[in-house]
Amino acid sequence: MIGRWSFFFGTALAVAALDVAAKSLAFSHLSAGTTTTLIPGLLHLQLATNRGIAFGLFPSGAWLWISAAAVPLIAGVFLRSKTASRLETACGALILAGAIGNAWDRATLGYVRDFILVPPIPNFNLADAVLNAGIAGLILRGFLHDHRPVRDPGPAQAGQPDDGGLRDVGRDHGPRP
Repeated sequence: MIGRWSFFFGTALAVAALDVAAKSLAFSHLSAGTTTTLIPGLLHLQLATNRGIAFGLFPSGAWLWISAAAVPLIAGVFLRSKTASRLETACGALILAGAIGNAWDRATLGYVRDFILVPPIPNFNLADAVLNAGIAGLILRGFLHDHRPVRDPGPAQAGQPDDGGLRDVGRDHGPRP
Protein backbone atom coordinates (compact mmCIF):
# COMPACT_ATOMS: atom_id res chain seq x y z
CA MET A 1 0.00 0.00 0.00
CA ILE A 2 2.81 2.43 0.80
CA GLY A 3 4.34 1.75 -2.62
CA ARG A 4 1.13 2.74 -4.39
CA TRP A 5 0.76 5.89 -2.28
CA SER A 6 4.39 6.85 -2.95
CA PHE A 7 3.94 6.30 -6.67
CA PHE A 8 0.68 8.27 -6.69
CA PHE A 9 1.89 11.30 -4.74
CA GLY A 10 5.42 11.21 -6.19
CA THR A 11 4.09 11.28 -9.75
CA ALA A 12 1.48 13.95 -8.97
CA LEU A 13 3.96 16.27 -7.25
CA ALA A 14 6.69 15.80 -9.88
CA VAL A 15 4.31 16.55 -12.77
CA ALA A 16 2.76 19.51 -10.89
CA ALA A 17 6.26 20.92 -10.26
CA LEU A 18 7.08 20.47 -13.96
CA ASP A 19 3.89 22.38 -14.84
CA VAL A 20 4.70 25.28 -12.50
CA ALA A 21 8.28 25.40 -13.81
CA ALA A 22 7.10 25.37 -17.45
CA LYS A 23 4.64 28.21 -16.79
CA SER A 24 7.30 30.22 -14.98
CA LEU A 25 9.76 29.69 -17.82
CA ALA A 26 7.22 30.64 -20.47
CA PHE A 27 6.07 33.77 -18.63
CA SER A 28 9.64 34.92 -17.98
CA HIS A 29 10.93 34.39 -21.54
CA LEU A 30 7.96 35.13 -23.82
CA SER A 31 6.45 38.55 -24.49
CA ALA A 32 2.79 39.29 -23.90
CA GLY A 33 0.81 39.80 -27.10
CA THR A 34 3.17 37.80 -29.31
CA THR A 35 2.88 34.29 -30.68
CA THR A 36 5.92 32.07 -31.10
CA THR A 37 5.42 29.35 -33.70
CA LEU A 38 7.01 25.98 -32.96
CA ILE A 39 5.24 23.89 -35.61
CA PRO A 40 3.45 26.04 -38.25
CA GLY A 41 -0.32 25.62 -38.09
CA LEU A 42 -0.09 23.14 -35.22
CA LEU A 43 1.79 24.31 -32.11
CA HIS A 44 2.42 27.83 -30.86
CA LEU A 45 3.40 29.50 -27.59
CA GLN A 46 1.25 32.46 -26.56
CA LEU A 47 0.81 33.90 -23.07
CA ALA A 48 -2.69 34.12 -21.60
CA THR A 49 -4.19 34.30 -18.13
CA ASN A 50 -7.41 32.73 -16.97
CA ARG A 51 -9.43 33.76 -13.91
CA GLY A 52 -12.24 31.30 -14.62
CA ILE A 53 -12.43 27.60 -15.35
CA ALA A 54 -11.99 25.94 -18.76
CA PHE A 55 -11.73 28.52 -21.56
CA GLY A 56 -12.07 31.35 -19.03
CA LEU A 57 -15.71 30.58 -18.24
CA PHE A 58 -17.23 31.84 -14.98
CA PRO A 59 -14.39 34.03 -13.66
CA SER A 60 -14.53 34.09 -9.86
CA GLY A 61 -12.32 34.00 -6.80
CA ALA A 62 -14.29 30.97 -5.63
CA TRP A 63 -12.27 28.72 -7.95
CA LEU A 64 -9.32 28.93 -5.54
CA TRP A 65 -11.40 27.30 -2.81
CA ILE A 66 -12.90 24.78 -5.19
CA SER A 67 -9.41 23.88 -6.46
CA ALA A 68 -8.14 23.54 -2.89
CA ALA A 69 -11.05 21.26 -2.01
CA ALA A 70 -10.56 19.18 -5.17
CA VAL A 71 -7.00 18.14 -4.30
CA PRO A 72 -7.79 15.94 -1.25
CA LEU A 73 -11.01 14.76 -2.89
CA ILE A 74 -9.13 13.50 -5.97
CA ALA A 75 -6.49 11.82 -3.81
CA GLY A 76 -9.17 10.14 -1.69
CA VAL A 77 -11.06 8.83 -4.70
CA PHE A 78 -8.01 7.23 -6.28
CA LEU A 79 -6.38 5.91 -3.11
CA ARG A 80 -9.43 4.36 -1.44
CA SER A 81 -9.50 1.42 -3.85
CA LYS A 82 -7.07 -1.32 -2.87
CA THR A 83 -7.53 -3.05 -6.24
CA ALA A 84 -6.69 -0.11 -8.53
CA SER A 85 -4.30 -1.05 -11.32
CA ARG A 86 -1.02 0.77 -11.92
CA LEU A 87 -2.63 2.47 -14.95
CA GLU A 88 -5.60 3.70 -12.90
CA THR A 89 -3.26 4.99 -10.20
CA ALA A 90 -1.13 6.77 -12.82
CA CYS A 91 -4.20 8.37 -14.40
CA GLY A 92 -5.35 9.53 -10.97
CA ALA A 93 -1.89 10.98 -10.31
CA LEU A 94 -2.08 12.95 -13.59
CA ILE A 95 -5.51 14.30 -12.68
CA LEU A 96 -4.20 15.30 -9.25
CA ALA A 97 -1.09 16.90 -10.83
CA GLY A 98 -3.28 19.05 -13.07
CA ALA A 99 -5.42 20.12 -10.13
CA ILE A 100 -2.35 20.96 -8.02
CA GLY A 101 -0.62 22.88 -10.84
CA ASN A 102 -3.61 25.11 -11.51
CA ALA A 103 -4.46 25.45 -7.78
CA TRP A 104 -0.89 26.67 -7.19
CA ASP A 105 -1.37 29.44 -9.75
CA ARG A 106 -4.75 30.42 -8.30
CA ALA A 107 -3.33 30.52 -4.74
CA THR A 108 -0.16 32.46 -5.58
CA LEU A 109 -1.30 34.68 -8.47
CA GLY A 110 -5.10 34.75 -8.40
CA TYR A 111 -5.30 33.37 -11.95
CA VAL A 112 -4.02 30.46 -14.02
CA ARG A 113 -1.22 30.96 -16.55
CA ASP A 114 -1.71 29.40 -19.99
CA PHE A 115 0.91 29.38 -22.73
CA ILE A 116 0.33 26.50 -25.16
CA LEU A 117 -1.77 27.16 -28.26
CA VAL A 118 -2.95 24.40 -30.58
CA PRO A 119 -5.50 25.94 -32.97
CA PRO A 120 -8.50 25.84 -32.72
CA ILE A 121 -8.25 24.94 -29.00
CA PRO A 122 -7.98 27.95 -26.65
CA ASN A 123 -4.69 28.44 -24.78
CA PHE A 124 -3.89 25.85 -22.12
CA ASN A 125 -0.98 24.72 -19.96
CA LEU A 126 0.75 21.49 -18.99
CA ALA A 127 -1.59 21.01 -15.99
CA ASP A 128 -4.62 21.11 -18.31
CA ALA A 129 -2.96 18.65 -20.70
CA VAL A 130 -2.06 16.06 -18.03
CA LEU A 131 -5.45 16.39 -16.34
CA ASN A 132 -7.17 15.64 -19.65
CA ALA A 133 -4.71 12.82 -20.40
CA GLY A 134 -5.58 11.23 -17.04
CA ILE A 135 -9.30 11.47 -17.75
CA ALA A 136 -8.83 10.09 -21.28
CA GLY A 137 -6.75 7.21 -19.90
CA LEU A 138 -9.49 6.26 -17.45
CA ILE A 139 -12.17 6.44 -20.15
CA LEU A 140 -10.05 4.28 -22.47
CA ARG A 141 -9.40 1.82 -19.63
CA GLY A 142 -13.16 1.61 -19.05
CA PHE A 143 -13.79 0.79 -22.70
CA LEU A 144 -11.02 -1.80 -22.91
CA HIS A 145 -11.63 -3.60 -19.64
CA ASP A 146 -15.09 -4.50 -18.39
CA HIS A 147 -15.09 -5.07 -14.61
CA ARG A 148 -18.59 -6.54 -14.42
CA PRO A 149 -18.75 -10.05 -12.94
CA VAL A 150 -19.76 -12.86 -15.24
CA ARG A 151 -22.49 -14.97 -13.66
CA ASP A 152 -22.76 -17.65 -16.31
CA PRO A 153 -20.37 -17.36 -19.23
CA GLY A 154 -22.41 -19.76 -21.37
CA PRO A 155 -25.14 -18.73 -23.81
CA ALA A 156 -28.72 -18.28 -22.59
CA GLN A 157 -31.03 -21.20 -23.16
CA ALA A 158 -33.75 -20.69 -25.76
CA GLY A 159 -37.00 -19.46 -24.28
CA GLN A 160 -35.32 -17.86 -21.26
CA PRO A 161 -36.13 -14.19 -20.43
CA ASP A 162 -32.68 -13.02 -21.53
CA ASP A 163 -32.15 -15.11 -24.67
CA GLY A 164 -32.60 -12.16 -27.03
CA GLY A 165 -35.37 -13.94 -28.93
CA LEU A 166 -38.79 -12.71 -29.97
CA ARG A 167 -40.24 -13.16 -26.48
CA ASP A 168 -37.72 -10.52 -25.27
CA VAL A 169 -39.12 -7.72 -27.43
CA GLY A 170 -40.40 -4.86 -25.29
CA ARG A 171 -39.49 -6.54 -22.01
CA ASP A 172 -37.70 -4.85 -19.16
CA HIS A 173 -34.23 -6.38 -18.83
CA GLY A 174 -33.64 -5.08 -15.31
CA PRO A 175 -32.98 -7.24 -12.25
CA ARG A 176 -35.35 -10.14 -11.77
CA PRO A 177 -36.64 -11.40 -8.39
